Amino acid sequence: MKLLVTGATGFIGQHLVIKLIQQGHIVLILSRSDASFTVNESHDKLYYLKSSLKLEDNAIKRILEFQPEVLIHLAWEKIPDYSFETSFENLQTQITFFSQLFSISSLKKVIVTGSCWEYNKKLGICTESDICVSGNYFTWAKNSLRDFLQFECLHKNINFIWARIFYVYGPFQRKGSLIPSVIENIQNGVVPELKTPSNSSDFIYVEDVAEGLLRFAIIDAPSGIYNIGSGKSVPIIDIVSKIEILLNNGETLTQAALENTAFNLIKDTDFCADMTKTVSTLNWNPQINLEKGIDKSINYKK
Repeated sequence: MKLLVTGATGFIGQHLVIKLIQQGHIVLILSRSDASFTVNESHDKLYYLKSSLKLEDNAIKRILEFQPEVLIHLAWEKIPDYSFETSFENLQTQITFFSQLFSISSLKKVIVTGSCWEYNKKLGICTESDICVSGNYFTWAKNSLRDFLQFECLHKNINFIWARIFYVYGPFQRKGSLIPSVIENIQNGVVPELKTPSNSSDFIYVEDVAEGLLRFAIIDAPSGIYNIGSGKSVPIIDIVSKIEILLNNGETLTQAALENTAFNLIKDTDFCADMTKTVSTLNWNPQINLEKGIDKSINYKK
C-alpha cells in the first residue's frame, strides 16, 4: 500500500512510520525537517519530501507522481501553543493543504488525528456520539477542520477516519509533558511539582496509538470518529508512584511530599475513552499497560 504521512518526524509519527515500513508498505513522508528512522529492513520503501503543508515548489507534483492511496495526517504546528493565532493559522493552512490533496484521484482514505480535548469533558466516559462544544481555540480549530473534512470526503467518496487520541506517552515525547518530566525529576532526586496530583486521565502508550492508526489504514473501517485510548482513567499520583518503583527499587515518595508541591489538591478531572466502537471495528485492544509502557519509556534505546 502507498501511504502519505504528515507529521512523520513528530512524537507519534516516528513510531508509526517504523511500523509501516516493517510491514512492507511504501511511505512518502512530508516534512519540513530532515527525518531519520531506525528500522531493521531496507529503506527502499521510504521516501522523503521536504515541504511544509503549504506544498512549496514542486511538492504537489511529487505527491501526484507518488499516487498515495491513504493519507495519515498527524501534523499540527507549534504544539503546545494553543492560542487563537496559531490555531487559526493551522486551520487555514490545513484546509488549503487538503483542498490540493483532494485533486489526487488515487487517494481513497484519509486518517486524521484529533484530540480528546474536543470532548471538553472533565468527568466520565467519552463516547464518539457525544455532542462536543469547543472549550478553547485549539479544539475550535480541530472541530472546524473535522467538519470541513467530513463534508469534503463525503462528496468525493473518500473514506474518512477522525481518530481522537487520548493522553499518549512514550519515547520521543516532548520533555515538558507529564511522564517525561516526572521521570527526569525522580532520576535527579527532585520531588515532582504536580499541578493536580489527584486528577485522573486516560493514558495510552505511543506504540499502541501507532498500531491503531496502522489498522485504520489497512482495514475497511466505516467513515467516522473513533477514540484511541486505554479505556481506563489513572490518577496522576499513581503514575508518579509507578515511575518511582521502577527507578528507586520500590521506594516511593510519601503522598504528603507530593501534596506539598501541588498547586491544587482538588480532584476535578476523571475521564477516559469509550473504546467499544474502536475495539469492535479493528478487533484490537491496546497491548501495553501503564507499568510496561513507563518501563519502556525509561529504558528505550533508539
